[in-house]
Amino acid sequence: MTSIFSVFSSRVLACTVCVTLFLGCGGNFKERVYNAPKVDTEFVKGPPTGQASPTAPTSFPPMMGASKIPLEDRRILGAVIPYATQAFYIKATDRIDRLDAVASEFRTVVERFSVDPKTGSLELSLPEKWSMKKRENDIAMAELNVVTASGNVQFTITSLSKPEDLSQWDDYLLSNINRWRGQLQLPPTDVSSLQKDLPTVPRDGAPLPAYIFDANGGSAKTSAIPPSNLNSDQPADPSPVAKPPATEPTQKLSYDKPDSWELQPPRAFREATFKIVRDQREGEVTISTKTRDAPIPNAAMWYGQLLKKDEPELQTQLATKTVDEAEDIQAGSRTAKLYTVRASDDADSKALLVAAIPTGEPGMCWFVKLSCDLRMIEEEKSVFLGFVNSLSWE
Repeated sequence: MTSIFSVFSSRVLACTVCVTLFLGCGGNFKERVYNAPKVDTEFVKGPPTGQASPTAPTSFPPMMGASKIPLEDRRILGAVIPYATQAFYIKATDRIDRLDAVASEFRTVVERFSVDPKTGSLELSLPEKWSMKKRENDIAMAELNVVTASGNVQFTITSLSKPEDLSQWDDYLLSNINRWRGQLQLPPTDVSSLQKDLPTVPRDGAPLPAYIFDANGGSAKTSAIPPSNLNSDQPADPSPVAKPPATEPTQKLSYDKPDSWELQPPRAFREATFKIVRDQREGEVTISTKTRDAPIPNAAMWYGQLLKKDEPELQTQLATKTVDEAEDIQAGSRTAKLYTVRASDDADSKALLVAAIPTGEPGMCWFVKLSCDLRMIEEEKSVFLGFVNSLSWE
């Protein structure tokens, strides 16, 4: 897949967090066709979107230079956390045994990760012996330091813009995890392998999870901390191979596909994708995999995509109005919410029509989203509602 990042110099790669993890899964479906008309709050805001970052230092901290660690003893423990229009990267490169001592607490840090929407400051509730410090004149915005029995472990925190179009997530994330693997001299991986091997961390109120990367150098095997032990006080499994996360029983998706919609190849994070072409204009319908149902944060994220800039107060204001005006619709035997997301009354402006369908699990839903211009939203709404009502999961 094509990377959306340019290739950084080897020095910048060695000391910055530029990697994203991706985990998605496709769903099985059956198609029926019909005809249809201690809270650390030090300000550590990163560089603005589109602005070049300052030059990174040319050496590693004296306590542990990654380049001095033998490849077979080298390990990267990191996470990528999608947040509004940004993605935050937390990363440490150190010895395998030293990172063993902090792996469990690292997951807790990821679970608690938060950003003040007004100031952009990180608000981290850190475990004991962890501290955060702002970094100046550096591509990394902050660092986390952890005191362990064998010395200090340092994580860097970097903020970068993420794709405005979530359909680009697979290319974006896969490209960057392979960049991280390259630092450990591991061969490139693919989306299906990520789906099987990499743990995710659900976060309250967030539409997307965080992703944890944990790998050793010099082999294709992930390091000793399996996903099930990352948040446990029990000793890590001594096996060098990470255990894949447990999978839930598959629910088969059935639907009636409108004749004018073209089914697209499987994409990560989606159970199905359709392309619509009308009068030389294009639209897209997506059915997400199970996602946390957080109406206002979700709607705020959607407005961020339409506004193409990060304005937290405006996004929250628009999101609140959208949620208040949501309609009740039917999705088979389920009652769903229909959100209309529009940042302009211009018929050619981009808009979204989103159906949130409860899965039956507390706080979880499927999203069915029509993304196109406002004119097509109005033209296609009745077909979209008929499609949503045809959905069933067995």
